[in-house]
Amino acid sequence: MTTLPAESQPGARQAQACLVKLAGTRFAVEVRYAREVVVFHELTLVPLAPPYLLGVVNLRGSVMPVVDVRPFLGLEAARATREARGLVVECDGAHAAILIDEVEGLEPLEGPAGDGNDVRVPDFSAGRLEREGGMVALLDVRRILAALGGPIQSAEAVR
Repeated sequence: MTTLPAESQPGARQAQACLVKLAGTRFAVEVRYAREVVVFHELTLVPLAPPYLLGVVNLRGSVMPVVDVRPFLGLEAARATREARGLVVECDGAHAAILIDEVEGLEPLEGPAGDGNDVRVPDFSAGRLEREGGMVALLDVRRILAALGGPIQSAEAVR
């Protein structure tokens, strides 16, 4: 019996990236970390929360922190407004909804993703993707969630 590598097997899925805009700048997140895009109609503020924690929402019975990662990426902070959008990400049991401006779509992750450092976001880059219109930083979701720290915990740690 011969086993083919995943990329050679018929019907095998190719890795994809979800392209989003934050403050007019394009970023990518590997689809394996992206769970969904949600529109927030209500956001509950958290007293004494750090500036990046905009609040929490009830997402189908789960408390989901809504965070603004723009300052971590060298961008100007944003405010969550009514009808704000969030990209729900999850990694190693931790989850958060990252405030985004818009979703541009899904694109295949083809070839190597650069050297792992994007000069614009060196601490939070998993690489660079060459796309029409220029390079796009591939965000390292694991490092972003770790940097958010305290309020971003696994469900097991809260129980």
